[in-house]
Amino acid sequence: MLNKNMLMIGTVLMSVSVMAPAYAGSASSDDTMKTDDALKSDANELGNEIAAQYEDAKDFTFEQKEDFLAWVDTKTDQLGEQYDDVSARVADDSEEAVDELAEAWDSASDELSDALENAKDASAETWEDVKANTVNALEDAQKAISDSQTAE
Repeated sequence: MLNKNMLMIGTVLMSVSVMAPAYAGSASSDDTMKTDDALKSDANELGNEIAAQYEDAKDFTFEQKEDFLAWVDTKTDQLGEQYDDVSARVADDSEEAVDELAEAWDSASDELSDALENAKDASAETWEDVKANTVNALEDAQKAISDSQTAE
């Protein structure tokens, strides 16, 4: 089970690799210092935002089940797009990197699909456990992508 800090770390690492090219090309050490600070700030902000979204998801009540399912669908779509982006980048590294990413993503997305099906079938009595498992599956999927991206 991933906690909020693990998710933030993975997200920050992923953000650094995505945002680094935007800050590249500084001409002086002062610019580099500003760039490093801006990069850390942006990465921390993004990591905090995503962690807060996962925390907010834990507040969905059973009566908000349909809203939760829609939220999970949206997050799943976003993760799928992120996977496509990361997959395209690691394709230049090696076939092994692509295979490792695909394996991690397939496993995480299978877990997420199972969790989503369980959430759809959840009763008021099972809601809290099923919701927690679904959020954990989303976090695991994010981590699968983030870990593969930072291993480049």
